[in-house]
Amino acid sequence: MVGERKGLVLAMAALSLWALPVAAQPQANGPDQELVTKLHQLGQDQIAVAKMAEGRAVSPRVKAFASTVQREQRTANASLVAYADRKSMGASIVQPGGALEHGALANAPLVNSPRDQFDYRFVDRMVADQQAAIDAAAAAQRLARDPELKGVIGGVMAGLSENLVSAQELLAQLPEPPPPVTVALPAYPVAASRTQTGADVPPPGAWQPITP
Repeated sequence: MVGERKGLVLAMAALSLWALPVAAQPQANGPDQELVTKLHQLGQDQIAVAKMAEGRAVSPRVKAFASTVQREQRTANASLVAYADRKSMGASIVQPGGALEHGALANAPLVNSPRDQFDYRFVDRMVADQQAAIDAAAAAQRLARDPELKGVIGGVMAGLSENLVSAQELLAQLPEPPPPVTVALPAYPVAASRTQTGADVPPPGAWQPITP
């Protein structure tokens, strides 16, 4: 599942670029607004994936977990929006989630997952995404200039931590799908090498000295 565990790593890297000097008060269009915008975007993406799972999941427990993720993440996002309103940051922090529209390649393994494997792959994805979101929120909390924002982010992290524990417990109860079947390409036997034909290998005795 390595390919599905990279959902939010780029967001973590982006947050690490905002290591700016600490100031007493946040600016409406300054680094704190960028942090709020990024965290809100990550939440929107998780809501989009969980909404898809609520419709496709087979297990009632997985459906319930997907519903919980949506509810908890909407609560977290509402706290970010409320903070932005109090600080006159405007509506620019509210951006549509990109999980389905802009992350087609990243989400392809989950979107194209067979029905009997979807539950495991979704919960496995949630374990990775929740942990990455916690790491991103921790980075944002360190970089935030406003003490109030640090407190808001702390509340967001608490909800993410609860979801991570729930996802880990649920994943342990789901059967892991079998590994994908490797299909040989036409005209290539399974044991054949496509890169080493042997044409450049000298015959036995080629390196022996020639006796006149």
